[in-house]
Amino acid sequence: MNEAIPLARFGTTGLDDLLALVGLPSQRRSSGKLSGSAEAIFRGISSFVDGLLLRAIAARTKNEFDTVRKEVFGPYVDAVTALAKLARIVVPGDVIERVLNESFCELEAEFRDHGLTRFGLAAKEQAMFTIWTLRRTSRIISKIVSSGPVPENLKDQDAKVASDFSFHTAWTQFHLDCLLAAIRCGQSIQLDVLPEIIDGLRSAVDAYGYSRQGLNLRVPEQEPYIQPYQWDEEDQELLDSSMKDMEAEALDG
Repeated sequence: MNEAIPLARFGTTGLDDLLALVGLPSQRRSSGKLSGSAEAIFRGISSFVDGLLLRAIAARTKNEFDTVRKEVFGPYVDAVTALAKLARIVVPGDVIERVLNESFCELEAEFRDHGLTRFGLAAKEQAMFTIWTLRRTSRIISKIVSSGPVPENLKDQDAKVASDFSFHTAWTQFHLDCLLAAIRCGQSIQLDVLPEIIDGLRSAVDAYGYSRQGLNLRVPEQEPYIQPYQWDEEDQELLDSSMKDMEAEALDG
């Protein structure tokens, strides 16, 4: 993980302000739900983000990708955070949730249709698992929003959890967006770079853990705290099993 990006960059916003952050970047193509000046701002920021992603996926080696990622991840974070804040200002909460649900459906379709042929089985399965995890995370953030403000004595703790959550969410979505940019722009990703992107997607598990921790601060009787953990071989086996189950359900349906 890129330790060069300080968590302080994500500010001290509470988790109840982060609903639009989860999944929003993938919805850039459907920004027509906005209007007027907000739509122009949205498209301008989206174009800027696309440029950053194209720089990253043009890397020829693992080391080159790491170098470019260090250069563009900070601006990427600033841009997608601005998109989330814009959405929170101009779009009602129920509309945001509907848009996010559509976004996850689009993501699943993109990787179901193109993931295997463009990136191979490992990347496709990790991307699908990541989307599934982000969808679950989005639901938890919705519960946080509806549960009301965190108690005053827990605000500092909530701010720290929000900062950690924001980092891992942005880190996950940056790598997911790299794959999406390659699909949508017809660009290839070097075999030396793909493992780095796959590893970046695994931060979705940490983001999910922090969202559960944030909900536990508000309604501890509903959701127990889950400590974010490091990905290991057993996790990979669980992922493989999960993907087989998902594919079997799709065939049965």
